[in-house]
Amino acid sequence: MPHSHDTHQTMTHRYARQMILPELGPHGQERLRQASVLCVGAGGLGSPVLLYLAAAGIGRLGIVDDDRVEISNLQRQILFTESDIHRGKAEVAAQKLAQLNSQCQIDAHPMRLTAANALSLMADYDVIVDGTDTVASKGLLNEACVRLGKPLVHGAILGFHAQVSIFWGRHGPCYRCLYPHPPQGAVANCAEAGVMGAMAGMVGALQGLQALKMALGLAWCHTHGLDPLLGRLWVLDARTMNTRILTLTPQASCPVCAGDPDSVVLQDTPQVACTPREAQDVRGIDVAQARLCAPETLFLDVREAFEWRNGHIAGARHLPLGQLLAETHALEDLPLNAPIVAYCQHGIRSLTGAAHLQRLGYTNVHHLEGGFVRWL
Repeated sequence: MPHSHDTHQTMTHRYARQMILPELGPHGQERLRQASVLCVGAGGLGSPVLLYLAAAGIGRLGIVDDDRVEISNLQRQILFTESDIHRGKAEVAAQKLAQLNSQCQIDAHPMRLTAANALSLMADYDVIVDGTDTVASKGLLNEACVRLGKPLVHGAILGFHAQVSIFWGRHGPCYRCLYPHPPQGAVANCAEAGVMGAMAGMVGALQGLQALKMALGLAWCHTHGLDPLLGRLWVLDARTMNTRILTLTPQASCPVCAGDPDSVVLQDTPQVACTPREAQDVRGIDVAQARLCAPETLFLDVREAFEWRNGHIAGARHLPLGQLLAETHALEDLPLNAPIVAYCQHGIRSLTGAAHLQRLGYTNVHHLEGGFVRWL
């Protein structure tokens, strides 16, 4: 690890506030300097994770992200500023972290994590942090970590709900022990369900703390009274600030970690239920056109119940996407030629819902481009 310019005295001053902790001390600080962490995703979760790990003196940090900075990111992705818009997140993050701690080796991987590259990207790092916001990416990360025997620091946010855990197939449950099967259909992410920036900061900071514990090692944690969230799930409802910690156990029937790790097959799972071809076949309608629809047009709200309660189009029918996909006869009272406009929050889930209705034989289906946000 790069350490030539960081004298013992400088290191002592830099990390003094954490080195005086009896649970860490100089030997623990040296363990952090020798450790390596890969953060997949440099967004709302990855930003605070990376900043705190670099500040704490992790010797090597890897960043995997193929996205570019957009103005809508700045509300929560605190690594970036307005001058970074349209630049690659991995490269910008690497520059910012190098300015924060020049003794930390930063590896920028400006690419998307896939089944083809996951093992090679993750193999050289001690700890993996999940900064992604899709169920498909979280499943792929888990499978790769089980294959490689790496601990995975998990974090997830949806609206005002959040959870953090550590999944490690050799020492406890994996992600699939908690979620054995990927959900069918589209699952809302931050762009769909919304998120407060401070929520991402809270969860990312907690993930950073768990990653530091894992970088010290389980033996160190047990000896020094540190208790990482291994086999436990921290759950937050930020509306009331109620928190719970649930105990998780490895499942004998787990499709991933219950068998031979070498037999785990990595797969790229699509995030939505409709294929690209089906998406092309769905007819979009903008707000101006939607407001001119005939009175008999059914506006079908496929959002979740809490989204519906926060406001909806007058006269619309509420049918969450999961229910629509699971219940073939949910709209059996409508003739197949009935005019239907499906909508969600931003026009993503409604695309899946409209494609599903077309598969069921409905012939006059549109989806509202931009969703309820655009309608407002």
